[in-house]
Amino acid sequence: MKQLLCAAMLLLQLGAVNAMELKADSSSLSFVSIKNDAIAETMSFSSLTGSIDDKTGKAEIVVGLNSIASGIDIRNERMRKYLFETDKFPAATYTALVDMPELVTMSVGEQKTMKLTGALVMHGTSSPLSFDVIVTKRADGALHVVTLAPSFVDTQRFGLVAGVAKLRSLAGLNNIGLAVPVSFSVTFQ
Repeated sequence: MKQLLCAAMLLLQLGAVNAMELKADSSSLSFVSIKNDAIAETMSFSSLTGSIDDKTGKAEIVVGLNSIASGIDIRNERMRKYLFETDKFPAATYTALVDMPELVTMSVGEQKTMKLTGALVMHGTSSPLSFDVIVTKRADGALHVVTLAPSFVDTQRFGLVAGVAKLRSLAGLNNIGLAVPVSFSVTFQ
């Protein structure tokens, strides 16, 4: 009887959770580009959307690649045109399944370390990608998710090597790293 009551309580709590939407104004995603084996530059994207489905636990972050912010306008244009080819591939999407019962039972202020195992779809290709994250439940019910350490995106897996070579040539560089560390801090409410 006690187990049945606990299961019923958990189902009621799950039913009370609404689908959570990514709050763009309090979310960020950045990556580091390394050129000539010595110069690292942090870049980001200003367009992020996403959600967590309360029924399935499917979490999704969609990155508008046209929103690249490298700090240099001409580099942004070149990255859109030659690297991301945003006329054909305007977005990158990361999806993973999260443990909704574990998230629902979190107390305000509680933090949990989780591993997000999912897939990144970019440039017409899907590849597995995992992130170790800390999830914090805020007083307003929102979930703040931040990477513990960057995960690496291998540009070769996504057919981006020719774009990287074009950027290297245009900038007169000896090389640009093909493994790109990515991190994020996102809020779902």
